[in-house]
Amino acid sequence: PDSVDMSANCDGSIVGSFERMPEIMTGGGGKEHLPPHCNENAGSEHNVKISVNLPIKANDMEKEAQTDFYFLSSTDAPEKEDCTVKPDGNTNNAAATPYVTKSLTLLLCRPRTGRIHQIRRHTQKAFRAPIIGDSEHGDSRVNRFWRETTGLDRLGLHCWYLGLPPSSSSLRSDADRDNDGDDDGEKDGSIECIAPLTDDFAKALRHEALRPLWEEAVRVEPRLEMEPYDERGGSFGRYYRERIRDDDEE
Repeated sequence: PDSVDMSANCDGSIVGSFERMPEIMTGGGGKEHLPPHCNENAGSEHNVKISVNLPIKANDMEKEAQTDFYFLSSTDAPEKEDCTVKPDGNTNNAAATPYVTKSLTLLLCRPRTGRIHQIRRHTQKAFRAPIIGDSEHGDSRVNRFWRETTGLDRLGLHCWYLGLPPSSSSLRSDADRDNDGDDDGEKDGSIECIAPLTDDFAKALRHEALRPLWEEAVRVEPRLEMEPYDERGGSFGRYYRERIRDDDEE
């Protein structure tokens, strides 16, 4: 079948289908600093989309909400050797505690609607797998384990790509240019942005405990390794990291 109903009640709220991950910024001008997109490195498990259609309550009203999820990678955290008992009766090894999950999955999420906490709510409701670091929809014991394991003391969610369609004025400009015969083949008018991972998030994903997770994700989408880039300058600017390194050396 082209699609499979994965919802517990067979109501079509969670549907799996074969579909390649969306092509993100695969061409056009002004993108020469981007590494190539490598969807050809994806395996069969990376060509599956799970669409979640579960309403989200906002302002005391149930509103339609849809999110598409694509698999990047997954791993299990290694067990720690230190499992001594603390004075309060707890152990140093959170992974040895049965109710703390040791599995972690990296997903590419594509919200089709814009509800409050939509991605966070859908991962919890559909998969029973809240986002790491989510204090509102997640589990504090799980969050504490991953915080102690990787040092990530924040929500494990990052807006990696943002695409905006052309405005009506840019569409008119495109039409005028076409009439003048001036067509350089670039996709003008629309705005596409990739926001590389922040330092703390990238550091956590590169942690030794998550090496299999990170290496598989980068194999499928190499642009995850992009360094932050700022064409405008400003307080941070394109040379911000060089200044930080110089300060550290001093």
